[in-house]
Amino acid sequence: MNSKKTDSQDNHKKESWFTGLRKKNSDKEMSFIDHIEELRKRIIVVMAVFVVAFIPAFIYRNYIMDFLTAPLTDKKLVFLEITEPFLVNVKLAFFAAAAVALPVLVYQVVLFVKPALSQKVRKNLLILTIIFFILFAGGIIFSYKLLIPVAVKWLLSQGAGLEQTLSVNKYISFIGWFLLGTGILFEMPLALLFLIKAEIITIPQLRKQWRIVYIIILVLCAIITPDWSPVTMGVLAVPMILLYEMALLLAKLFK
Repeated sequence: MNSKKTDSQDNHKKESWFTGLRKKNSDKEMSFIDHIEELRKRIIVVMAVFVVAFIPAFIYRNYIMDFLTAPLTDKKLVFLEITEPFLVNVKLAFFAAAAVALPVLVYQVVLFVKPALSQKVRKNLLILTIIFFILFAGGIIFSYKLLIPVAVKWLLSQGAGLEQTLSVNKYISFIGWFLLGTGILFEMPLALLFLIKAEIITIPQLRKQWRIVYIIILVLCAIITPDWSPVTMGVLAVPMILLYEMALLLAKLFK
């Protein structure tokens, strides 16, 4: 009798355990679906911001064109194909909308991963997000005000004595991607901070190998800059080295 009762209790426990397991798995499945749904909503938000920014950017494309062609001073741009003016207008609106949507994309990613982060990281999340926006805007401003004028002047000087015909399509692509690329490149402090927090690299390692890091920065600047001028490379290398030192400082502050 007691044996039967014990068997019945064991069966009940097993049944309860399997029921709990199924419930747990079901919760995981629902949680995963909820995450996918949340991700979809955040992607829609980013796309909506891009579209909303694209429309006025396309309408005011002439102002954007004047802004991007300012470094050329008195040089004129030409189009070589009948479809080129329309493609250029689309590119102008695209780059302007991308500059607006990229920070929004990062912000949505931050909100998406926020529940999975520790309480300590969450407290610093707003500060890190603000730093991201500042670095991104700083990269674009730095590139437009200092780097691009130096690069354009040096590149045009290589064609001195030759008749220069500059394609508007290629010029806009060159300037647009370069501005966005520099803005992203200025996020190096946050990238290094992530690697340090993930314990992939350490501050002592970076400090010990600072010469190698500086050489890597110089090589990257030589690759990223639109020309092989040491002046242009130096103009970009100096802030990149300062940003590297800033990354180490941030890693200490957010320890």
